Amino acid sequence: MNADNWTILEIQDLDVNYGGIQALRNINLMINKGEVVTLIGANGAGKSTTLRAISQIVHVRSGKIIYNGRNIVRRQPHEVVQMGIAHSPEGRRVLGRQTVFDNLLLGGYVRSDQAEVKADIQRQFDLFPRLAQRRNQLAGTLSGGEQQMLAIARALMSKPKLLLLDEPSLGLAPAIVREIFTIIVNLRTTGVTILLVEQNANLALQIANRGYVLEAGCITLAGTASELIDDERVKKAYLG
Repeated sequence: MNADNWTILEIQDLDVNYGGIQALRNINLMINKGEVVTLIGANGAGKSTTLRAISQIVHVRSGKIIYNGRNIVRRQPHEVVQMGIAHSPEGRRVLGRQTVFDNLLLGGYVRSDQAEVKADIQRQFDLFPRLAQRRNQLAGTLSGGEQQMLAIARALMSKPKLLLLDEPSLGLAPAIVREIFTIIVNLRTTGVTILLVEQNANLALQIANRGYVLEAGCITLAGTASELIDDERVKKAYLG
């Protein structure tokens, strides 16, 4: 593997329990720098749990999560952000009573370079012009699509090397979904590596380099995006 295409994240034999239920079992996956990798699967398959495990929001029972050569299991969530991993969660979870600007400012909370933080807010406004128009508007009054843009922009404020995107198309109109996915494709050109959880498997595989299929907490298939699109099992279960 050349210097521009090294492994940024590797998950080894990952097990996660919720109470007495095993949510993830023996998960193994890897992501190379600059890739878009997608996790597809039905509701409850463990996709969001995988992202939360990487972010250290949920407790890992066993296994390793190796980011840039270091095992980050047992790190605090804010340490994971400082190391270069940002998480845009399912359901957006913007701070509804704060302005768009303040949401973005809070996204850079782990950073000490305040002048550069302000410059990065302007970069987000350049990337998401609709947010620039609403910079002083309360986030809770934005449309669903605008809130999703804000959730992604807020995650980018920590200057991540790896961006975890959880269901960015959820509940959005098709035209807005296309806009969001165009932004995701453009993000890859800025050097951000992306792990994408998305129920719209067809759309996800169109922009991904590779993918993994999760079923009942286990990875059952893996391959390039084109291999998965052509796989009869994936077609039958996820591509309609």
